[in-house]
Amino acid sequence: MMLPIVGSIRNTVKLAEMDSKWQQKKKNGGKALKAEMSPQERQIQQYKEDLEKMREGRQMSDIDAKLKSGGTLTPEEITYLQRNCPEKYKEYVEIKNEREAYKRQMESCKTKEDVEKLKMNKMSSFLAEAKSVMNNPNIPKGKKLGLMEKILRRVMGMEKEYVKFVNSGRYQSLPTQEELAEEEKRKAEQSEAAAEGLGEAAEDYDNSSELPETGQEVVPGEGANADEPGNEKNQAENFPRTKEYEGYTFSELKQASDTAFHEIETELKGYLKAYRP
Repeated sequence: MMLPIVGSIRNTVKLAEMDSKWQQKKKNGGKALKAEMSPQERQIQQYKEDLEKMREGRQMSDIDAKLKSGGTLTPEEITYLQRNCPEKYKEYVEIKNEREAYKRQMESCKTKEDVEKLKMNKMSSFLAEAKSVMNNPNIPKGKKLGLMEKILRRVMGMEKEYVKFVNSGRYQSLPTQEELAEEEKRKAEQSEAAAEGLGEAAEDYDNSSELPETGQEVVPGEGANADEPGNEKNQAENFPRTKEYEGYTFSELKQASDTAFHEIETELKGYLKAYRP
């Protein structure tokens, strides 16, 4: 009952020895190595080479899928791309830098509307760039496909950054323009109320105080014009008001920015599907 197991062990050991010999020959020899190999050795080596090609093919396929969807590569995938596809690696770095710049721009926004406005501007710019490429008769078809694929990868990368930012606490803490306007209005009303309170206090003091017997008139608040009720009221009236961007409410603006993304995504994918060989 032990013979099959022993035979299997022997075969495994034999294969390992053959592989070890091949690796040693590979270090010491050149292209003529295969001619020195036995048929079984050549078969094993061909099998290993085929497996390596399949593995690399799957790895490149996975990397391409990530790039097309705007995904982020692992350090191992970046190293593989840098070593085997320097042009794609260069493009990946360019798109990565563009995404990081977009992230910084979103983080500097003061309202949620500003974030949506920024996205709309980015998508409009991509759409204009894509139409310029599509309508340019001087660009060969093959090059057009490459340029359009790159634009699509840039668009998907931007959308990934946008979704990530919208789900962050930084975005959630941003006010809408309506909320900002209400807060400014509340502060203005508080300033006006405080000014009226100071005015009433000054009037009560004036009515209850006696003038000095010297006859010299005392002017309440002299040299402090900034505390006069009229001036405080003017400051309140001049308090800046936040207006809605081009008449959009926040929900309308968000819907418009999402529509802008879907429009260019559909445009690019439709073009690539129609013209890709």
